[in-house]
Amino acid sequence: MQQVRTVIVINDFDYITGGAGQIAINTANALVERGLHVIFFSAVSDPARNDLSGGIERYSTDQKDILNNTNRLGAFTQGLWNQQSARLLRSILAKTDARTTVIHLHTWIKALSPSIGKVLAASDIPVVCTLHDYFTGCPNGGFYNFQQEKVCHLRAMSFSCICTNCDVRNYGHKLWRVARQKVQLHLGKIPKEIRHFIAPTKLCEKILRPYLPASAAIHLLSNPVSRTLPGRPKADVSSDRFLFVGRLSKEKGVDIACAAAALVGARLTVIGSGPMEGMLQEKYPQINFSGWLSPEKVSEEMLHARALLFPSVWYETQGLVVLEAFSVGLPVIVSDQCAASEYVTPENGFIHTAGDIGDLAAKIKLLLTDAGRAETMSRHAHARYWERPLLRETHIDGAMAIYEQMLNEKDPI
Repeated sequence: MQQVRTVIVINDFDYITGGAGQIAINTANALVERGLHVIFFSAVSDPARNDLSGGIERYSTDQKDILNNTNRLGAFTQGLWNQQSARLLRSILAKTDARTTVIHLHTWIKALSPSIGKVLAASDIPVVCTLHDYFTGCPNGGFYNFQQEKVCHLRAMSFSCICTNCDVRNYGHKLWRVARQKVQLHLGKIPKEIRHFIAPTKLCEKILRPYLPASAAIHLLSNPVSRTLPGRPKADVSSDRFLFVGRLSKEKGVDIACAAAALVGARLTVIGSGPMEGMLQEKYPQINFSGWLSPEKVSEEMLHARALLFPSVWYETQGLVVLEAFSVGLPVIVSDQCAASEYVTPENGFIHTAGDIGDLAAKIKLLLTDAGRAETMSRHAHARYWERPLLRETHIDGAMAIYEQMLNEKDPI
């Protein structure tokens, strides 16, 4: 039986820019701590950032991501097919021992492009892809119609899908995304030449299963919850304040959270920023908008709140902030549309109808007027989470088991 000695981690950025990057980088750092040789491959690098451990072998094409590339024609072509990333990845794989190496693919849409898929397909090194989003199936990455502001149930890349303007910008950009998706499917061979996938939730697996190879193995493995505070502190839910944490955009349901809190006169602190920030600040002067805070500060805010509101109106792939809330015993109110609802029981929170301001307001009022129920939910959430905590060590144990399976199987797709 072969032992994994080298893991090649692939991600658009070699520093943390969001949830996917945080998981990719934390995984790489944890693998080095376990004595593995880790190679980190990216397109966008920032040497001034120290997110990656010094023991990691780093390679980058040192490009801009397509959103921040001021050469728009260059960004247009890079997003479809990044020749530089394909060339550099090919050279890295050529000098790597396939017998003891696995590849963990995280993100490629924002900078690396589908070109890396063709390189991976030509290699003998086994690949696992974590499903951080829905780009393996959907051209806009979310199965969400931004124009109609609702979940899209069309078959991705069908004639009806292609003819529908669902893009957050305009239909022209949707057509570019369709072109990229076709390139990804047919030239980049993503996902059809990848055998292993990691889904953080059952909903993520269910939504993407029809778009993955029939024989692909989908491993259910939750993303880890970062421990930002020492010990196992529990929230003091005697506070009458509720929290929203996330990007301030329509699909996250922040406007629903604000409207529902205002409807019942509940205090609300909104942590995050985004395109709706200015409008919401003007409409709800009584709500505290704090902007983005450090992970440590977010955890501290959770220790002094009644509950977390997570009213997302699109699927999400997980909703890790809900698990972070449970880790400090903070009850939650989550929409029935999103993957995070999988974690909610009557003992640790409420599920509300997605998009329904009245239903969310009613659930807020239940916790606002019943301190005893809030405390009972808090104790239960805290106890249940710490029975099986979703820490980095647990996540790495699961990832290593998948790596070993990949390396020692012989069945083709």
